[in-house]
Amino acid sequence: MLTLYMVQLGARPKGRLIEQHDMFFGVANQMGEMIADINNHWPEVKNKWHVDSYRAITKVEGYTITLIESDEKIEKSTGLKLFFINLGGYQQGSFEEFHYKLLIVAASQAEAIKQAKQSEFYKQFTFKDDESPFDAASHIDDKFEVDIDDIYNVGDLVSNVQLLIEPIVEMGTSDIEMKEDKEYVGYLSIKNLRKLS
Repeated sequence: MLTLYMVQLGARPKGRLIEQHDMFFGVANQMGEMIADINNHWPEVKNKWHVDSYRAITKVEGYTITLIESDEKIEKSTGLKLFFINLGGYQQGSFEEFHYKLLIVAASQAEAIKQAKQSEFYKQFTFKDDESPFDAASHIDDKFEVDIDDIYNVGDLVSNVQLLIEPIVEMGTSDIEMKEDKEYVGYLSIKNLRKLS
């Protein structure tokens, strides 16, 4: 069964001092089927990357995410989109930018950003430095507040499928509840990823 995967990749491209990371969204029956697609996504580290985490996406918040083959027509559209948002934030006294990745269902990018700003990460990883000459509140690029580093419509990142996003219908006590999305966190080499195909 085709599944939408969100994958965090790690690698050390030539000339870099520390490990670099990137996100990949792909569609496959199994994780191991996406090796060639990941190599195309990040050609600088072809076959020299690893997976740090992945998630098989079937639901987000109160919505189901169903994949529809591109040649099929979606009969009903809710007008909702799935957004991937990468928040970046800072803590005073730490020489680090922290990141938090969100999947948000919303009708527009503006609505998704509004939801992201309600997250605990957004509230906790922000500070003002009275000694800084910059006004962090007026420039989102100033690194004294939480930034929305990246925002993408996931539907634009995958090909050959459309995303059907529908509210989860409340189930009675006799119905089987939806299972949690399958997640993996930890180092996964390409060799071990091949075993998942």
